[in-house]
Amino acid sequence: MYLKVTPQKNGRVNLSFVEGYRDPVTKKVKHKVIENLGYVDEYLDLYEDPVKHFKEVARQLTLEKKRQDAENEIFLGTVNADEVMDENEDAMQHLGFLPLSSIYHELKLDQFLINRQRSLSIDYSLNDVMQLLVYTRILAPGSKIASYRKKDKIARPFKCDWYDVYRALDYFTDYREDIILHLHEQVRIHYKRKTDVVFYDVTNFYFEIDKEDDFRKKGFCKHNTRKPLVQMGLLLDSDAIPITYQLFKGNTHDSQTMMPVLAKTREDYGLGRIIVVADKGLNSGDNIAFLMAKGDGFIFSQKIRGANKELQSYVFDPSGYVEKKGVVKTADLWNEQEEKREPVFRIKSRPYPQEFWVTHANGKKHQIPIDVKQIVCYNELYARRQKHKRAELLEKAQKIIVNPKSYTKQEAQGALRYIKDIEYDPETGECINTKRIPYLDTDKIAEDEKYDGYYAIITSEVDMPDHEVAKRYHELWEIERSFRITKSDLETRPVNVSLENRIEGHFLTCYIALLILRLLAKRLDEKHAPEQIINSLRKYQACFIKDNVYRVAYYDTILKDIGDALNLCLNRKYLRTGEIRKLVADSKKII
Repeated sequence: MYLKVTPQKNGRVNLSFVEGYRDPVTKKVKHKVIENLGYVDEYLDLYEDPVKHFKEVARQLTLEKKRQDAENEIFLGTVNADEVMDENEDAMQHLGFLPLSSIYHELKLDQFLINRQRSLSIDYSLNDVMQLLVYTRILAPGSKIASYRKKDKIARPFKCDWYDVYRALDYFTDYREDIILHLHEQVRIHYKRKTDVVFYDVTNFYFEIDKEDDFRKKGFCKHNTRKPLVQMGLLLDSDAIPITYQLFKGNTHDSQTMMPVLAKTREDYGLGRIIVVADKGLNSGDNIAFLMAKGDGFIFSQKIRGANKELQSYVFDPSGYVEKKGVVKTADLWNEQEEKREPVFRIKSRPYPQEFWVTHANGKKHQIPIDVKQIVCYNELYARRQKHKRAELLEKAQKIIVNPKSYTKQEAQGALRYIKDIEYDPETGECINTKRIPYLDTDKIAEDEKYDGYYAIITSEVDMPDHEVAKRYHELWEIERSFRITKSDLETRPVNVSLENRIEGHFLTCYIALLILRLLAKRLDEKHAPEQIINSLRKYQACFIKDNVYRVAYYDTILKDIGDALNLCLNRKYLRTGEIRKLVADSKKII
């Protein structure tokens, strides 16, 4: 750096600090102004010789910069080209836990567990075990023992042994309800949680066992695994942030899970009036009566296929439909092709005194009328998606017809809907050779095509505009997405623990991982999807070089946005061990 003295046409002399640099393209030396100081005459009252003064300042700044550069310069010395790797050597360290640590500590989960542990006589850290299981569930999902084996690959220490990981699950289960309530309060404080509209749905998780027990029961599973299951009911708030969850026996019907979850949540969390959005599997008279009795509302889908003729006539009658723009979200697209026009969305509604079967105090069901608003919709994107899925099934059906014995009944599932005159052995599931020749059921195909794009919604919110009701129902997609993230990205299943207490503890750690991911996405203003965030965090690793120096191996736009949002410096190419420790400490600071 040097002082540049530039005479001006008006006779004054300008001063500026200038630094030289080599252009990376032309390789020529260029100069850039670091600071424009102004004119010499402006400093005559301050310094006897302003030019001499600022030359000395430039010299001191240059020396200081050289000193800082010397401190930051890393000398790695020479390397030996003949050096070989040790067996099972792994020089990579995970740094992707740093943003997760920021949200974890913002939720004060560390304080909760540390306070609880004070009354226990254990020599390991519950807080460390929880962080280990949550971070590895996102960065490298696997069994509990696999998570423990990865602890040395995460750039922070964990005070626990492998058997402590399993023991800690029992304590997590004991504290489960208090932990979830604590997390709810922290989300309410830091993220202004909104619960005027909530989303509820149920999914199941299978176990790699054949025999049932008191908790893991065989029940309906879309994947037809025929394995014992547990059911999970999940409740999200208006921003798709998890509020709570509850596990049920695998043979519990979906519709029987909602009342226990809502009753407990309302009692513990002090919620005001809520509108529950759920799919048709939860649309039962008992659930509707329960919500109405509590003064709450509902938005439920209602089946059209198999409904009474009166509803079907109303759906397929073209009169009354109005076209609406902006109701269908981009997330509803069944492919990623850019639309040249906004897809067609039509909607109509009517007040309707619908009959529901409700269980009375004597245990008997009675049919009672409840005034609801029926809304029916035609969604072009939905129709397109249904046609696409049916085309895949028909392609598979044609292959089965050509060679029936090449598919078992389980492998042929779905496509069998469109095949007639085909039989399978109920024991083995193999195709039975008969004299009948399988063929496509064209009547069934035509019948299914009739429903493409149509769906119905019923709601207690008679004054809410139809398109607002439909938009809320479309947002139910977010809970399906949460289940997909939990199952696919976090690999919650198959569950590798067998005791009920530890099963509950396992799902609690998975729930916390999902919550942290959702909150991280919210901190980024939903600019990046949770799945994208997971992918970037998994790549954010550093490779050990030598002498306590690491080279960060990956950086992208998502990590930049995360660093900016959480005030974490994630863009350093080289990190010393002490600098990694500082990053870990920074990730524990509440922003």
